[in-house]
Amino acid sequence: MNDEYNFMAKIYDPAFYFALNPIRKAVLNELYQHKDNAIIDICCGTGNQLKMLAKNGFKNLSCLDISESMLQVAKNGNSQLKIYQKDATNTEFDGEAFDIAIISFALHEKDRKTQEKMINETFRIVRKGGLILIVDYVFDEKTITIGRIGISMVERIAGKEHFKNFRNYIKHNGLISLMTPDRFKLLKEEWKLMNGVTLSTYQRL
Repeated sequence: MNDEYNFMAKIYDPAFYFALNPIRKAVLNELYQHKDNAIIDICCGTGNQLKMLAKNGFKNLSCLDISESMLQVAKNGNSQLKIYQKDATNTEFDGEAFDIAIISFALHEKDRKTQEKMINETFRIVRKGGLILIVDYVFDEKTITIGRIGISMVERIAGKEHFKNFRNYIKHNGLISLMTPDRFKLLKEEWKLMNGVTLSTYQRL
């Protein structure tokens, strides 16, 4: 797994920039009125989402990832970010420490138990009434066929275990089964990448 992250850290930004940049801009637009809030990017990868927020006036920005290689890239070019090497299922942050959490393309690659632990931990560290923005895959009646094919090809290339987790995520209807209505209220959804990706904004109840 470490070898996989080491490789991905080198190619992630150039390989996925054009696909991800419009989504990162959509996250920026969604959060624009929350510049003074404490924001945590969970499984931040190379940190480009928060770097974009920082360039647009956001100040209280934290991020975490378990991969040292990804975080080495995240540390390049912006000293404003508070960067932590932590497990997203057990961050050790105080309860309700943040106003907003972002989870971008991090759930689908995990097994079901890990997904549930991540959501539980996110619920714990985001204040009541705070926001959770999740970007991840969705296959439903809106998803264009070529989008399904392209996403599935990318996920298959990512490796056997990764693809297995992706398929199980889709099988369980993705976020619908994880973001239970007793704890989270869906405020808004935007469809991206041929309707194969959603940016979902939830409120923590």
